[in-house]
Amino acid sequence: MFKDYDKYLSTSLKVYLFVLVIIFILKLVGLDYFALDINNAKLIEISNFCIKWKLDIIYSYINCFIYYFVILTISTGENSKKIRKYILLTFPFIIILQYLKIYINNTLFNIFYDFIYLLIFIIIYKKPNTKIIGRYFKIAFISVLFQIISIIIRQAPRNTEEYNFLISFICNLDYTLLNLIAYKLYFMKGGSQCYQVVEVSLSSLKKLNLKNLLTKLRKNYHNFKKQDRVTKLTYIIYFIFSLIWNTLSVIVILLVARLNDTFIECVFILTSFWLSKKSFGKAFHLSSMSKCFIVSNLSYYILNRITTPLGISIIVPILLGVGLSYVTSKLVKKTYKTLYRGMPEELFEETILKVVDKNSLKYKICYDFYIKNKSIISLAIKYNYTESGIRKIKDRVNEKIKRLN
Repeated sequence: MFKDYDKYLSTSLKVYLFVLVIIFILKLVGLDYFALDINNAKLIEISNFCIKWKLDIIYSYINCFIYYFVILTISTGENSKKIRKYILLTFPFIIILQYLKIYINNTLFNIFYDFIYLLIFIIIYKKPNTKIIGRYFKIAFISVLFQIISIIIRQAPRNTEEYNFLISFICNLDYTLLNLIAYKLYFMKGGSQCYQVVEVSLSSLKKLNLKNLLTKLRKNYHNFKKQDRVTKLTYIIYFIFSLIWNTLSVIVILLVARLNDTFIECVFILTSFWLSKKSFGKAFHLSSMSKCFIVSNLSYYILNRITTPLGISIIVPILLGVGLSYVTSKLVKKTYKTLYRGMPEELFEETILKVVDKNSLKYKICYDFYIKNKSIISLAIKYNYTESGIRKIKDRVNEKIKRLN
C-alpha cells in the first residue's frame, strides 16, 4: 500500500505549509488558538520523568543529530554509508560547539554561528561546488524559516522556566518531523522536485486550484443552462439534498469531536482530507449513503482519539487527514482509460507504466505527445520516424491500456 508514499509525504507537506500560512495570518490578526499546551497532565508527567533520569539531554542530542544528518545529506546530495560514518564521527564536535553556544548570549550571532560551523563540516567532507553551496543555503534558509514561523505561532507562556524541557519538546516535535519528511522527499523525488514542493505549497495559498474551480463552475453552469426544465429541476433537488446530507455528516463528525474535546483537531483532519482528496486519484465511495455515513463517522472518531492536541503538534492531525485520503484512494478499483493530451503527469505515469517500460521509446514518444503537447511532425523529426509511425506507436499503447479494463 505504501509503495508510493513519497506522494503521501509531499502532499502532507503541501497541506501543512498551506495550513501554516493560514495559522500565521490568524495569529497576526489576533486569533490565537495554537499556544503551547504545557498544562497537559500526561506530558508533565513524562517531562518530569525525563528530567529526573536525564533523558532530556538525550532528547536534545537526538534532535541535534537529526538536524545535522538532514542538513549534511541534503547539502552534499549523498545518502551513502560514507557520509553516515562521517556524521557519526563528527557529531561529538557538534555537541561541543552547541555547548559553547550556550555561553554566547547573542541570538543573531548564534544563527550565523550555526550556519558557519555546518558549512565548515560540509567543506571538510567534500570539496564544495556551486550546487552543494546552493543546496546548503536553500535547506538552511527553509529550516530557519520554519523555526521563525514556529516561534511566532507557538509562543510559549511567560514565567515558565520549570517547563523548559516541555516547551522544547513541543516546539521540536513538528520541526523534527518536517526535517525527516524533507530528507525522505529529497532522496525519493530529487533535489529540484523537493524544493518545488515547498515553492508550490507556499504559492498555493493564492491559487489553491481557484482558477480550476472557477473554470469548472463556469463549464457546469453553461452545461446546466443547456438542459431542459425537468433535468434542471432534478439536478437542483439532487444538489439540495446532497448539500443537506453532507452538511449533516460534517455536523455530526464535529459534534462527536466536540464531545471528545478534539474539535479544532478534527477541523484540521477534515481540512487536510478535503485539500488532499484529489491528490491520490479518484475518491473512494461506498455502495450506499448510510454505509458512507457510518464508516466516515467511525473513521473520524478513531482519528480524533489517536491524534495529538494542536497544543502539542500541528502536523500530526494533518498527517492523519492526508493519510485517510491516501488509504481510501487505495481502496478504489483502478480503471485505466486511454491517454489524452493535457492529462495530469501522475495519472499519465500510473496509466502508461502498466503497459510499457519507462525507459522505452514508446514511453518517451507518448510523454512528449500527451504531456509536453508536442506535434506529430516535431516528434517524427525528433525520433526519425514517419508521421504515421508516430501515430501507430501512440495508438498501440492506448490499445494495450484499453485491454486492461
